[in-house]
Amino acid sequence: MDIEAVVERFEEMLVGERNLSLKSLMAYKADIKNFLKYIESDIDIKKEKIESYIEYLNSKKVKQSSIMRRVSALRQFFAFLCDEKIISQNPMLEIHLKNKNKTLPKVLSEEEIKLLLSYFEKKSNLKLHAMLHILYGAGLRVSELVSLTKDSVIYDEESKRYVLLVYGKGNKERIVPLNDLAIEAIKVHLRDINEKFKSNQYLFPSYAKEGHITRQGFAKLLKELALEVGIPTKKISPHVIRHAFATHLLSHGADLLSIQKLLGHKDISTTQIYTHVSNDKIKALVESNPNIKKLKV
Repeated sequence: MDIEAVVERFEEMLVGERNLSLKSLMAYKADIKNFLKYIESDIDIKKEKIESYIEYLNSKKVKQSSIMRRVSALRQFFAFLCDEKIISQNPMLEIHLKNKNKTLPKVLSEEEIKLLLSYFEKKSNLKLHAMLHILYGAGLRVSELVSLTKDSVIYDEESKRYVLLVYGKGNKERIVPLNDLAIEAIKVHLRDINEKFKSNQYLFPSYAKEGHITRQGFAKLLKELALEVGIPTKKISPHVIRHAFATHLLSHGADLLSIQKLLGHKDISTTQIYTHVSNDKIKALVESNPNIKKLKV
């Protein structure tokens, strides 16, 4: 069996059916090749070989998140082999891996978000103002935020309000509603850049080679903003704002399925981590309240 040819067919499937980005495709390819290099045998293998590979990764002090990613790649690879009748049984069905080191995402409080936004009451940075309102108001990934085009802002005739057309992972599109503050911030920002970047398609244009502000550029602006308002820079990042969006929605009664759709998560299990964050927050509030007496059993 030509293993390289099989891996190439797997890559073609990922591109054709999953519409993966080049970065994700390269990561899958590397994970599969590293596994095949380790086993040094035919693809038709038993679960013991896979377990041995996982133990090997642990012995090399590979991060738990990286091991989880590699196991995920193997699950899809062996599922493909079964679908293509290359192997008769899928050994990955017998592999059960728990992420013991899974950490909860960092989250800013609602008061800290208000503190960030209050900065713009005193000083003017129209681009950053609009970006922050979109990031927190729509829960976008930073890559989605910086690559928004002017055409991404759409007026929905049915709801009579503006929404965002967002292209997420795998170039999958989703519609995200915009609140009034975000809409107003976008309009003011667009009026400001209208003449300077009239021919540029991006909502947040720049002279960078990408044509828009980079992820690193926005992260730098966010850190500078944190310094201005007195929030530790280690505590803030674009992804932390996205986490805050989801956690605050959950705290105010939104259901997980709605949050999953807004965030663009493929699997609900990814969204479920916010239930742990929210529960921890509620527990902390209860324990810090001097008016609540602890019951003795």
